[in-house]
Amino acid sequence: MFNWLFGKKQKQLTKFEYYEKWDFYGLLDDLQVAEKILKNKTGGYSGDFDSIEQFREALEDEIDWIKYNNKTDLTQIHQWFLPTGAWDDFAGQEGLELGNRISERTSKWIKGTAEVRKRK
Repeated sequence: MFNWLFGKKQKQLTKFEYYEKWDFYGLLDDLQVAEKILKNKTGGYSGDFDSIEQFREALEDEIDWIKYNNKTDLTQIHQWFLPTGAWDDFAGQEGLELGNRISERTSKWIKGTAEVRKRK
């Protein structure tokens, strides 16, 4: 009755709906592809990591935290997959498209979770 005056209350999304909205499952799939790409490489150097093996282990740990411990802070992964981040140093041209996709998804996730926190 008073919706026109007070506005409609937004429906609260379920965890599944929220993950779908921000393509969290697609992000996990892409991270696993990135992990597979790194398994076939050795050596290299990045400002944050002494070797590709060290980066791969750190990425595997982050993926495990997301999958098994419900970690939703993607700041670290976002930094690694920025255009000048560790991923670019190790994956090069082969991983360019995948890295950009991961970077975009993590950016959207971070912005989306910040918006939700503001509303609370």
